[in-house]
Amino acid sequence: MFLFTSGPLDYDRHDVSQQKKLLVEAYAGEAWEVPRLLAALDEAPDFYFDSLSQAHLDHWSKGRTTLVGDSAYCASPASGQGTSLALVGAYVLAGELAAAGGDHLAGFAGYEREMRSFAEENQKLGPSNIKHMVMRTKRQISIQLTMLSLLGRLPGKQRMMAKVMEPIQKAANSITLKDY
Repeated sequence: MFLFTSGPLDYDRHDVSQQKKLLVEAYAGEAWEVPRLLAALDEAPDFYFDSLSQAHLDHWSKGRTTLVGDSAYCASPASGQGTSLALVGAYVLAGELAAAGGDHLAGFAGYEREMRSFAEENQKLGPSNIKHMVMRTKRQISIQLTMLSLLGRLPGKQRMMAKVMEPIQKAANSITLKDY
């Protein structure tokens, strides 16, 4: 996986060669295994290029249609919470629809009421996590790699990891599921 920061990119989202060119340009001049990986792009049977984005919608439903998971409240792959949000969202939607006794509008409203703050809490993880995933300078990359190599030998490593995981734990547990 290659990650890089950029301003808005103007390109044809259906033009895979243009996407590969953007990636090659973003990593031009890098060393180690990067040139070999970039050279193999043309043989990649499953190349996928996209932005790390979030979905922020005022409402998740309209009429008899509602959204769940990434289509409603994508927290971005950087959050690490996409599957959890989708599963919890599906559970809450099913429960609220059942509790509404056939009134889909009431079920949709209950779903959004129960899920909104949970989704927003998990969405906060994306921008925060991306800062640690995509380094902007070679010096930042070097420091991060050094810290990762030392982590296993440092005293108190469990405490450090617990501190790193704290926001994810908080977000993941920021909903109390009803027993529908």
